[in-house]
Amino acid sequence: MIASGTPPTHPLNYFFMTITGWILSLRKSNKWHVFCKIASKGRVAMLHINYFKFGLKQETRTDSLLTPSKTKNSPQDITKLDESMPIDQPDILVTIGPKSEELSSIKDISKYTKFFRLNGSHNTIDWHVNVAKSIREACPTAMILLDIPGIKPRTNNPKAIKIKKDETVLFSHGLKSVRGGIKQIPLTNPLPKINTCISSFSLSDGSHEFDLLDHTDNSVYGKSKEDFQLLPKKGLNIPASTYNDDLQLEVYLNFLERVKKVDFDAVGLSFVQNSESLKAVRKIFQDKLLVSKIENKLGVKNREEIIKCSDMIMIDRGDLFAEVGITNFYKSIMDISSTTKSYGRPLIMATENLDSMRYTLQPSKSEIIALQHSIEIGSDLLMLSDETATSGLYMNTIRWLNTFLRVHKKCY
Repeated sequence: MIASGTPPTHPLNYFFMTITGWILSLRKSNKWHVFCKIASKGRVAMLHINYFKFGLKQETRTDSLLTPSKTKNSPQDITKLDESMPIDQPDILVTIGPKSEELSSIKDISKYTKFFRLNGSHNTIDWHVNVAKSIREACPTAMILLDIPGIKPRTNNPKAIKIKKDETVLFSHGLKSVRGGIKQIPLTNPLPKINTCISSFSLSDGSHEFDLLDHTDNSVYGKSKEDFQLLPKKGLNIPASTYNDDLQLEVYLNFLERVKKVDFDAVGLSFVQNSESLKAVRKIFQDKLLVSKIENKLGVKNREEIIKCSDMIMIDRGDLFAEVGITNFYKSIMDISSTTKSYGRPLIMATENLDSMRYTLQPSKSEIIALQHSIEIGSDLLMLSDETATSGLYMNTIRWLNTFLRVHKKCY
């Protein structure tokens, strides 16, 4: 109880009045159990506590930080499931795919994590409906993230294509005819607005680079810097480019309309460049957590307004690397992570956390160092993608990471 005579503006008075009102509003709504699911493990920092204890920047939001999942478990049940986990330990976010889609596999995975991801860029809507049902059956308290396809163009080749070094290739959207003798590869989406200063672009998260020879509004000509096999549905990244926000929002909403039958709690939005699209999605889908993926130069520049309007932030290091370039890559990660933590938002670190373990039983030394760095900058979830979606060694990878995180907690 606050002593009489304490000025109304005293930090203690402000703190207790604000946090009490916030908790009461959560309890009155159906949002309390989702808050307990994450906050009981220390995953979500309450902004007012940060302000009072550490002097971190405070941001008042008119909407709730967390919105409800479709599970009907009580807060007591959810907290009990998580009591064995160390408070400061990051959790594992597992992507379910062809290798891990069976109910028995999901039950095995649920022994190590309650956080699951579905990648909307792959498989059919019915597949996602069925896998989400299996996740709920195996783990009723699961938090399911559905990553939806964004506006980034992907190659629309149905099978692998051999690309030779110094070969000129045309990547286009909506074109029927090309210059004679030039290999043409169609794209799934329109190109972003290209910066005139750019001299190169890449495929597959920067894995295959091209010299930029010429471009129009709907095509780009490039000369390959190496021999490689172009697998289907690989993303095309053009550094410093800007995506059309109206088209981006249209892509978001169209896909969300198609996946209404899928049971999920959080939606991952790709290439978020500002807060406007987030506000539009939240207005329509108020019962979903918004996970914003900051992946290009404009998104990094506008990270503060994006983070303020998001429930969680994901750093997709693959697209981020390809979009901002080598020299800006590390700084961009640090800028996004520090701003995310200053606003008390959970941080997901994604892309190739343990990529070598798709084929081996132990990770590389550089992957271990990168994991340690992700932990030190405040990552709350470490995401496994192809490691668990397409590799038969997925359980080995999950067990290894679980052991690493528990040993890490004891050592630190």
